[in-house]
Amino acid sequence: MLKKTILVLISMVSLAVHSQRYRDYEVGPMLNFEYTSLYVASSVFGEKDGKNFSNSGHEPNYAAGLYGIYYFRPKMGLGAELYYQKTSSSALSGGDHYNSITFMPYVNFDPFRQIRNFYFGAGVGASFIQEAPDYGSTVQEKDIRVITMPVRLSTSYRIRNQFTFELGIQAELLEVVNDQVRRNSVYFGIKIPVNRVFGGYR
Repeated sequence: MLKKTILVLISMVSLAVHSQRYRDYEVGPMLNFEYTSLYVASSVFGEKDGKNFSNSGHEPNYAAGLYGIYYFRPKMGLGAELYYQKTSSSALSGGDHYNSITFMPYVNFDPFRQIRNFYFGAGVGASFIQEAPDYGSTVQEKDIRVITMPVRLSTSYRIRNQFTFELGIQAELLEVVNDQVRRNSVYFGIKIPVNRVFGGYR
């Protein structure tokens, strides 16, 4: 009986040590400062040749929400973000813009041996359109999607237990207007791991 008790205690301590070694998760708010644009067919804005595509001009915007990530190894983490995003363009008139709620699963990976805290990230998610611009008669209502698929690439600098700075790009695999309009952005973001900032971690 004593041997079994000792074996159970050793197993529990070993499991606790192992889980402490790799348990490194973050939960908290995120904020992105973005330059957004639309990659749009020329026919959308009334030009006769509708086969040409171009970026319609960048506008400053933002995205805000919550994130969580679990670093199951010091150099790799799996995470997800849920955020509100506003997308506008200089080509849109009257303050027209897109509002959306986006869910973005992603992976962070640090490939360096000598440089610490730098991560490369990639993710593919789903974006639920809440509000879309009025394109007039050039775009039919049936061509406007309510769910799109954004893809993101990023690089980030993480100071553990304090914050993460991120620089990235985001574009859409599925257009917001079928075969005519895609949203894209370049952004600078910050993430605050409130569970670790106020959790007394070292």
